[in-house]
Amino acid sequence: MQVFDRATLPNGLAIVGERMPFLRSVSLGVWLRNGSADEKPEENGYSHFVEHMLFKGTERRSARQIAEEMDFLGGQMNAFTSKELTCFYVKVVSTRLKEALGLLSDLVLNPTFPQDELEKEKGVILEEIAMGEDTPEDLAQDQLALAMFGGHSLGRSILGPADGIRAVSRRGLLGFMKARYKPQNAVLTLAGNYDWDETLRLLGESFAPWAGEYQYRDYPAVEFAPRTLFRQKELEQTQICLAFPSLPLGDEANFSLLILNNLLGGSMSSRLFQRIREQAGLAYSVYSYPSSHARTGIETLYAGTSPKTAQRVLNLMGEELRRLVEGGIPAEEFEKSREQIRGGYLLSMESGSARMQALGRGQLLLGRLRSEEEYLRGLDAANLEEAAALCRKIFLSPFGASIVGPEDLDFSALSEALHG
Repeated sequence: MQVFDRATLPNGLAIVGERMPFLRSVSLGVWLRNGSADEKPEENGYSHFVEHMLFKGTERRSARQIAEEMDFLGGQMNAFTSKELTCFYVKVVSTRLKEALGLLSDLVLNPTFPQDELEKEKGVILEEIAMGEDTPEDLAQDQLALAMFGGHSLGRSILGPADGIRAVSRRGLLGFMKARYKPQNAVLTLAGNYDWDETLRLLGESFAPWAGEYQYRDYPAVEFAPRTLFRQKELEQTQICLAFPSLPLGDEANFSLLILNNLLGGSMSSRLFQRIREQAGLAYSVYSYPSSHARTGIETLYAGTSPKTAQRVLNLMGEELRRLVEGGIPAEEFEKSREQIRGGYLLSMESGSARMQALGRGQLLLGRLRSEEEYLRGLDAANLEEAAALCRKIFLSPFGASIVGPEDLDFSALSEALHG
């Protein structure tokens, strides 16, 4: 029976842990309920910029000292920003937990945002934005968010616009961070080989100074009005992205959706992969995936192909979706997909880092944890009828599309395949 360690510090910081005594390491992360979806238009990119700046110096350590100390510990340290959260995490051998906690807490509690480092980091982020412009697949995915979410904050780039990044001030960025980086708006998770009582004592020492109140306010509900967007760019491949409104993160039908997505385009034996890559030889990369947010979600299909064959690939996507909606899912195919998801999940859960991340996302976005046993029971409860109903609901809904390449595509055949 899987058991989670839980505690709340006097300042309101929630702590969740999972002991894995067979490991020699421990992974821990500080999670903030703050991402690009929580930004005002004029703040777009601030969450990601703050993530960068926390590594650029504290009251006790310079940026170089932070890097050298982490290297000395022989561990890994990084961070990421998404639409709905920011995470700072470390992984070290268990004997270095105290030092890792000291370093991680210093980054989150005592950043100084040195002006010279801020100006340099503007250049780094502008290069990151430019790199996205030179990565057609990323460009198409960003444009797809705009096609699906429009002016809603979920439709904005995590990195922010280049002009906005150039205009960022130290005062504005530091104020943005200090208003939101509060213990009540955070969760600390850990997984691996640790002693709970000792760890709780160390956490109390490291994070006790963190103070202040913050009441998270969710972003507005999404009202979908999908559209098709085209970005002309001279490329060797046309990037094709389709998306359909789907399920939010906490919906129990997500288990059926996982199985449905996997057999559509989530594996090498999936319908899209077999039809477009293996049979027709028209694409190297073709896949589908669900993106679930706290309040909404989308199902995305992607393919990269020659401009000469792009229209054919788009039409084949439509044919496969129609075949799935009208022809249904054979029971054997459904069960094979379920077993593939089960195996992939169990293998991923052998990682302390993966378990730490699962704890963070669950506690921060849903306010609850799902044990391995509960996950597998949910997967077992998924059924063919529910998946078929989801298939009709999702793929017969209005779709959004993002095309990046030399020429736009004709969506009439796709619309005919799905809507008659």
